[in-house]
Amino acid sequence: MGDRREWLLHCSDSYADRAVCEVSVSAGAVEIAGPDGPAFTLEGAQISHFRAALDAAIGQSEIDRARHTVGEGTEPA
Repeated sequence: MGDRREWLLHCSDSYADRAVCEVSVSAGAVEIAGPDGPAFTLEGAQISHFRAALDAAIGQSEIDRARHTVGEGTEPA
């Protein structure tokens, strides 16, 4: 068994309560565990596919948040 590294992150559970999620690496596999259910593991090409999807989702989230912080009831130019 190789070195294990883990990162604990604040997140929200399915009830929108504050919770902790965990991302860890062991023997080249990435494991992600949310507060409400079992973890899932990504290996090989799954890791880069997950990263690409997460990066795209983050980009869209930034666009959405920018639209919602312009002002009450206004749309960005």
